Amino acid sequence: MANTSGIYSERYTSHFAATLRSFMEHHPETGERTTQRQLADFLHVRPQTVSLYSIGESIPNCEQLLKIAEYFNVTADFLMTGRRTENVAAHELLGLSENTIQNIKLVKDGYFEDTPGMHTMLDRLLSDKDFYKAMEKAVHWNNEKIGAADEWQRFCEWNATNAMQDFFLNFFAMLAAERENGGAE
Repeated sequence: MANTSGIYSERYTSHFAATLRSFMEHHPETGERTTQRQLADFLHVRPQTVSLYSIGESIPNCEQLLKIAEYFNVTADFLMTGRRTENVAAHELLGLSENTIQNIKLVKDGYFEDTPGMHTMLDRLLSDKDFYKAMEKAVHWNNEKIGAADEWQRFCEWNATNAMQDFFLNFFAMLAAERENGGAE
């Protein structure tokens, strides 16, 4: 497809417009050409609208962008930026160390075979907002002890420990109650 606006613009060479033209020329999965009419019919818009998208004279709204991504079986962020989040290393995406990610993978892969419910429990733990609130309290008390007198340090450590201990006692009590009632593991 050529730049039919007659004016070479940055919009024509924008990542989205260039990617759309490329995908229409060769669908990323099938390799087949997609006509403006085909994509327009899928999007329920006029072919002229698709033409404007492909030359960068117009950009789709969020709903249309998601439908275009669906049509080509890619993510919307890939259409807009060229980056695939699935290719970003988990530790980079989450800000965790590689060692942490490896340990989570070990849990997922059943490394701890004596505790088969560990993956489910870890998932529940990390999805529980109260866990993060308890950690926040523990971090607060741990930070309070820095540079403080010995007695105050011990008091802060005690508070930090209690914050986590209280959370875990309640967490395990909740899991036990769910098991007794036939709920989730």
